[in-house]
Amino acid sequence: MIWASLLLAIVLLMFLLVPVWYRRPQDVNDQSEENLRLYEERSREVAASDLDDARKQALQLELDREFLAAAATAEQGLSSVDVRKRWPLALALLVVSLLATLALYQQWGAGDQLRATELLQKAAEAELSKNEQTELLALLEVSAQRYPDNAEWSYLLGRMSLNNGDYERADEVFSALLLTLPEEAVADRASLLSLLAQARFFGGGQQVDAGIYKLMQDSLALQPNQPQTRGLAGMMAFELGQYRDAIQHWQRLWQSLPDTPETRVLVQGIERAAERLREQGETVDLSFLQRAELKILVEVSDAVRAQLDPQTTVFVLARDPEGPPMPLAAQRLTLADLPQLVTLNDSQAMVADMNLSSAAKVTVTARISLSGEPIAQSGDWQAELTGVSNKHEGVLTLRISEQLP
Repeated sequence: MIWASLLLAIVLLMFLLVPVWYRRPQDVNDQSEENLRLYEERSREVAASDLDDARKQALQLELDREFLAAAATAEQGLSSVDVRKRWPLALALLVVSLLATLALYQQWGAGDQLRATELLQKAAEAELSKNEQTELLALLEVSAQRYPDNAEWSYLLGRMSLNNGDYERADEVFSALLLTLPEEAVADRASLLSLLAQARFFGGGQQVDAGIYKLMQDSLALQPNQPQTRGLAGMMAFELGQYRDAIQHWQRLWQSLPDTPETRVLVQGIERAAERLREQGETVDLSFLQRAELKILVEVSDAVRAQLDPQTTVFVLARDPEGPPMPLAAQRLTLADLPQLVTLNDSQAMVADMNLSSAAKVTVTARISLSGEPIAQSGDWQAELTGVSNKHEGVLTLRISEQLP
């Protein structure tokens, strides 16, 4: 973009210089006119004199020579003196034009935004140096002030201020953005409410108050499936002595995650909150901490087996009958593997916050897929059980014998 601006400046400068470059100086024009007047006057005098024709011709020839010599002298003065004097002016105009173009580009152009974008892309791939972080923060500050209608620059400024520990500035930016953000921008408002709560929490020395916790609750009301917000909301509820709320937050988060060392730490927090409630004389049911698991014996009838290739794909699925069609847990086999005892659990979830533990009742399906895809299609063979508890004890049996129409 900057090279295009420079090229346009040069072209513009050429258009400006063309009429100046070829303009005859006023003093040369005046002298030429005076020479012509004198030449014509003296020519008339010679013609009106009493001299013979030979003498008149000699005098006229002399006048012609003097006039031509004067004209040549004027042209030489124009090319040797005036043109040389214009070179410094032309160069000065060129330099001024280029400098003005650069200054205007820096003032109104997208140089700051391009550099900020470059640094943001670099930050996504590697850690920025201290100088680059300082530069990026300054560029975001300038861009946010220059383009107040573009919320993206302000959002990035707030996020970087939060990451750099400038919680007061982050608070200012996020608060201002919330005032301008439309109500229908649900996801953006939820994110800003959570970030604003974090800025105030860390800015206040990690001290929780009802206002900060309310921001977290408002964020979760807009977008319930925010793992980080859910975890922080549980921690804030615990610090405020609202132990049952803390358990509810952490329970939902725990049910959306697989069994990992991080979730075991979460279980410890849930147990601590339950202990505090028991000290207050309340009862707490923590049976949900038992991971959901289903054992299914998958069989196929002899008639169906005889019709199909042994390598035909078989899917064993569990899904929420009241939720989306995406499975809560799934396992893939082949017809040759059957009969097979299959175990479905949270580790087989397709999406982190949609697993077997997140639905009390599920539909369990064993399907022979002729297309090799998990979505049921006409001609597939399957067996299905509905209304099964996600913590059903014992072994469920699914015998594939019916073909889908």
